[in-house]
Amino acid sequence: MTVKGAGVCFQRETKAWMQDQWSFCFSNFGITDIWERGWFGGDSEIYQDVIPVRTADELPGRPLVVLAPKDGRYFKGTQSLVEFNHPADAIYVFGGSHQNLTAEDLGARTPDHLVFIPTVEYEMYSHAAGYLVFYDRMVKRGGFG
Repeated sequence: MTVKGAGVCFQRETKAWMQDQWSFCFSNFGITDIWERGWFGGDSEIYQDVIPVRTADELPGRPLVVLAPKDGRYFKGTQSLVEFNHPADAIYVFGGSHQNLTAEDLGARTPDHLVFIPTVEYEMYSHAAGYLVFYDRMVKRGGFG
């Protein structure tokens, strides 16, 4: 199955198994537009081709969807994933599994959407949030026909 038109910008994970989880997420949903922020090199390589970026300023001018907890420290999610209408060519931006997304990660870019997962009371691994978001996008955009 392919999540058509979606791109992902994720935070580099320092543990190989977390990088693997992102690779599995991209593979399961057919995501090929992938940008990675953070440390590069070492033994925890992602399987897909990625484009390294420092901030969201370097991303294409597509709608930027930032995933943030409803009561996040740096960004507060304002739209529930349940009611969210996914833009056709969105780039979804995730923080790290043990590092919150900050204003420095976005640079001068302003998010078009700040989305939260309503049933999540505490933080979750970013790749797990990715699975939920891309499944939701696929269902809402008719990807299971």
